[in-house]
Amino acid sequence: MTKVVRLLGEQDAVYLALADRLERAGATFTQNKEDSDLIIAIGENAPPMSEIDIAVIPAKISNPNAKLIFRIHDILVPQQVNGWGVEIISDWINWVKGGSQGSPPEDIDARHWVHIRDATDAIVQISLTDGDIPSGVIDLAGRRAWSSDAVLDEMKLLWRRYTDALQLSHTVESLTNIPSPASQQFDGQISRPNLVPLHNAMLASGREEGWRPLTAMRVGLMELFAHSQGE
Repeated sequence: MTKVVRLLGEQDAVYLALADRLERAGATFTQNKEDSDLIIAIGENAPPMSEIDIAVIPAKISNPNAKLIFRIHDILVPQQVNGWGVEIISDWINWVKGGSQGSPPEDIDARHWVHIRDATDAIVQISLTDGDIPSGVIDLAGRRAWSSDAVLDEMKLLWRRYTDALQLSHTVESLTNIPSPASQQFDGQISRPNLVPLHNAMLASGREEGWRPLTAMRVGLMELFAHSQGE
């Protein structure tokens, strides 16, 4: 069933990605509350309303008054985005591009990064399901923990390969299929958000595999560098 959606919030990269994914899934948009099947508020600056059906928020802010809340942790957005608690990723990109001099910008030991495509796929899958949407809070994050060191090592590898290509300075070693540093398992202790409600909601909406992010970390980091070059 196609649903008519009213979107609220600042039109940042997360808002635009979700709007695009909703449109591709068959949703139509309206500015009139009376004409909408769903009112979706996105981000911490969305105007407060008592009739919000779905809120999509950064994990750091208080839960708004909404029937269903998607609380997003560690979202990986190729375009620079503020207010979602992931500004560190832009700092790392700039540090690597600047030559990786000195100590990198500090962050927590590890994060459960999730690409914006996987996040919006899940939100739209659950939101546009036939029948009533679920209620409560759904935490959305990646399944694996990625250490800061592993992500930084991967960034340095990708940036080195990019600059070697520009300068025609590749060697046999640089072109060898070196294992991704980000493929290393994080063996420290870090609490992962509870993904059971997300997994169950995906199953209930018809996704046989439940919550299974598909975008590789390396792909996401390559997109970050690509967008940083165009900004």
